[in-house]
Amino acid sequence: MRRAMNRRVTGKRSSRPGGRGDRRRPGPKQPTLFENPLPSAPTGTYPTTVYRLDVAPDMDGMVEALNADYLRDNGFTPLAREVAGAPALLVLGTVPRPRAEWCDVLAGLTGEDVQLGYASGGGALLLVVDGRVYALTYGTLGRHMVEHEKIDRTFGIAFAVRALVPDDIRQVRRRVVGVAGRVDRNLVPGGQPIRMYGIDKWGEIVGQVCGTTHNLRLAACRRTGRPVRVAGGDALHIHLSVDPEGLLADLREIDRVCQQVTPLADLEFIMQIRPLPPSDPRIPALADTLDQRLGQPGPDGLGIAVPGALVADIEQVGSYRIHVPKSGQAATVTPELDLATVLSHTNGALDGDRWTGLRNGKVTLCTDAAGIEELHTTALSRWLTAEVAIDTTHLLLHEGGWYEIGDRHREFLRQEIAEILTRSSSIVLPPWSSTLPDEDAYNKEAVRINPSLVLLDKKLLRTVQHRRGIEACDLLGPDGELIHVKRAASSSPLSHLFAQGVTSFDALRYEEEARRKLIDLVRQQPNGRHLDPDYRPRKVVYGIALKDGRPLTVDTLFTFAQVALYRAMKTLRAEGIEVEVVTIPSA
Repeated sequence: MRRAMNRRVTGKRSSRPGGRGDRRRPGPKQPTLFENPLPSAPTGTYPTTVYRLDVAPDMDGMVEALNADYLRDNGFTPLAREVAGAPALLVLGTVPRPRAEWCDVLAGLTGEDVQLGYASGGGALLLVVDGRVYALTYGTLGRHMVEHEKIDRTFGIAFAVRALVPDDIRQVRRRVVGVAGRVDRNLVPGGQPIRMYGIDKWGEIVGQVCGTTHNLRLAACRRTGRPVRVAGGDALHIHLSVDPEGLLADLREIDRVCQQVTPLADLEFIMQIRPLPPSDPRIPALADTLDQRLGQPGPDGLGIAVPGALVADIEQVGSYRIHVPKSGQAATVTPELDLATVLSHTNGALDGDRWTGLRNGKVTLCTDAAGIEELHTTALSRWLTAEVAIDTTHLLLHEGGWYEIGDRHREFLRQEIAEILTRSSSIVLPPWSSTLPDEDAYNKEAVRINPSLVLLDKKLLRTVQHRRGIEACDLLGPDGELIHVKRAASSSPLSHLFAQGVTSFDALRYEEEARRKLIDLVRQQPNGRHLDPDYRPRKVVYGIALKDGRPLTVDTLFTFAQVALYRAMKTLRAEGIEVEVVTIPSA
């Protein structure tokens, strides 16, 4: 493919429009912040999206970084150029649409013959500066011209955490760690400190942070004398000089900040979730684990999440077209993209072909229900989320890449979990005797020993909102405590236990029907009692026994279970609910 692309790179010169001038007068002269004198004021700047690329710093590397399939399908030809002596590749093009998909809708509603087309355009400029390769993208199509797998996903964030004014953070995009895939975007136009966004330093990945920078070595700041807007994520969105020499100077200053400046204390935590490089020796084992899970009908630790760069496009999506090589399935069109749909393309594949199939597979976002009007195409693997433990390391699959949780994040989690595990509880549960084979037997024995407990194990509350039913708890404590019991040898059952505690509390706190049915259920039990008609749970207790008989500590509680407990504890405490963990000893 590289040889084929090289043949298409041409050295033909083309006229280049001049940069858009900025006629605003520069602000007052600012004191010099650096030892060396500042360059002269630039002629103008333009808002630019900048990617740093993981390819060789030469022409072959730049060719490799182009999305060859996209360029070929649209007839775009890269042109060899130079920018102030730096080798570069320029790609320009438009994609015409002769008739908009919604024309039929208006025609059907009005009886008029509606014929309206449109075209999208864009460009990408790749260049080598001091041994680093950058891609500058413009217009609607520019970002699609660059191969996403070649992007250094730490670049924009690395600059932002070192350069932003810490009290002027304007926007944050974060993703909850785990398989649910929730993405939140928080915007404060006037800016505020990062701490006021309430980011969970363990449970969330910050994918983008936006604010202002006041670095007078950057053309935009130097020209106006004021801070300028910056957004850092996979890419860096910033005003760059439109002068060739000025552009190279801006890129060199951005690189200097990334390499030499220490992250700001308030923002350093953002870098604690680190991407694994492709050469990491754990990658093959992670791929094997994923491949096995993708062959299971209901695997643990997998989910679907919208890639951050596509969040803004989702509202326009009418359908998803999916194609996975070697899956035994033809391309399918679905109105929703969920895990079951993805697994239908992997369950029938051979060992070793499942994860590879998703990496080579494509999901195309379409604006119509029939899957014809294409909006964007990306690797299906970028939609899969996963959590995998290797020894004591906690790894996350996020947008096609693996992330390792930093030591400081893990230490923070350990401190939180150690604190709750060592706290005394008002509930005492009996030992789990070897004669009790399962939770059903244990819960019955606990009630026999302590008649103040009410047995509610396997007794479901069915409501309009929970038609399949939920367990309020396994045991109801003497003061209305919701006690959830589990004996486990792995993370998954405990993660379910902690989630169950949140689900049952939520139903009993906010659903009148669930509370009414619980009150009736408790009254009907052999040792039942009357609950107050206004009953609301005030305490959730998790009773845990490890199958190997070890005591429950921060060292014996599984990594993923610690994450799940922390999330449950954070959610319940935010509602004013006490959370306790009781170790059930073996006997």
